[in-house]
Amino acid sequence: MNDSLPSAGELAALTGPLAGGFLSEQSASKAVQSLAYILKDAVPGAAGAGASLINARGRRDSAGATDPMVLQADKLQYTLAQGPCLSAWAEQRPIIIRDTRQEARWPKWITAVKDLPLRSVLSAPLTTGGRHIGAIKVYSPAAHAFDDPAVGFLIERLAAPAAVLLGNIWDREAAQRLNSDLAEALANRDMISRAQGVLIERMNLGAEESLAVLLTAAREENKPLHAVAREIVSGMTDR
Repeated sequence: MNDSLPSAGELAALTGPLAGGFLSEQSASKAVQSLAYILKDAVPGAAGAGASLINARGRRDSAGATDPMVLQADKLQYTLAQGPCLSAWAEQRPIIIRDTRQEARWPKWITAVKDLPLRSVLSAPLTTGGRHIGAIKVYSPAAHAFDDPAVGFLIERLAAPAAVLLGNIWDREAAQRLNSDLAEALANRDMISRAQGVLIERMNLGAEESLAVLLTAAREENKPLHAVAREIVSGMTDR
């Protein structure tokens, strides 16, 4: 085994703060930002780092970066739909660029970042429970900064617990959004039913006719149906 590889104790020392930092985060956006700084401090030769949560369509959902250059290089990948981070996510394997000036892959992205202080890139996928949730990456202005196999081993080992913790935070946020959307839908449905009741009583309409009146008003006023319904109910309440 390569003597330069981190020992079990060294890995534990690195992943401990990782878990501790994430457990205190309340949102995925803050968690990926924390992860970016952890990566920069943990990976030898890294001058900057970033982390991205990527949805099933390959679009960035949340992103964290240690500096504007990293964020710009990362954003260009999603704008151009190519780059090492996206490839690490899609192919589910670490991706290394030893020198951007000698790199033939991702030509649009390489051209777009040629004026940035960026020569070396190392990216690894974030995978948990078979789900491809994102990728992490480290950058350096020096060529061949991440050639040591130990560095690739390290970023993969850091990616594993990070993916689990980020996945849990992401799932929690998704559940919260679902509950919020459901509560809003139920409230809107109740408001529409109440507005129909007002119209039925006021205009002597049937249920289908009252709904047709609401739909027509929403279309003519270019407003959501529930907003029109709320105005009708509020108008009766104010009387």
